[in-house]
Amino acid sequence: MSNSRKPSTGPTNVTESKVIDLFSGQQYTSEKTPQIVRLASELDGFEALYADTHGTPQPGQQVHSVNILFWALLADGSVDGMIPWFDQLIRCTELNHPDSGFFLGYFDPGVDELVVAAPEHKRLELQSAADYFHFEPSAEEVIIQELPDTCGTHAIFSNDDLKSFSMNEVFSWRLLSNGSVQAMVINLHEVERWPVLLGDAALMPCEDSDDFCCFFQYRIAVKLKESDQDLQELLNSFTSEA
Repeated sequence: MSNSRKPSTGPTNVTESKVIDLFSGQQYTSEKTPQIVRLASELDGFEALYADTHGTPQPGQQVHSVNILFWALLADGSVDGMIPWFDQLIRCTELNHPDSGFFLGYFDPGVDELVVAAPEHKRLELQSAADYFHFEPSAEEVIIQELPDTCGTHAIFSNDDLKSFSMNEVFSWRLLSNGSVQAMVINLHEVERWPVLLGDAALMPCEDSDDFCCFFQYRIAVKLKESDQDLQELLNSFTSEA
């Protein structure tokens, strides 16, 4: 079957002498990660590729992939892919450490192409939405967006260091006005009617539970549900004594 999608011929990297904060209009200077302004779901199968070592992978070296959940427009005007990673949603470019892996780029399976920058159509989508739904950032936790989870992300809960655990599907993700993002799961004790929809009062942030441990994407969650022995041994190793 032929694929109608074509590799992008537009620019993939833009260098500017000054980066402007989208909120203040002034030159952006900050020592901490710029705030998330807007999210857009990834619906075309883009993946983030990463390796265990820094630099271009050598022939035969194993390269890993993870489905991109969102594209995020940041306050400095940059756009990054976002993935659930351990216990938080992180930017793909934050994969730059021996303990987590080294980010290689964004892989488009539709055209079998690896690119280093977010696709231009997502950049335009996010910028247009941010311009239309303009808001002022605040320390208050006002919900700016709530988007469904499209990667089959699961949240793991345990109160005994993963000796036993429960697993809930992440229903949605909320972007708050302070730039933070919350993963929402259904609290079955609070459900008043089915189906549960975005914004339902029965949705609970994972971080509100003291038992929340981490996230797993769909492929790992399926193996856990099938009692995969190798994966179970890996989980056990997280809590084993050195």
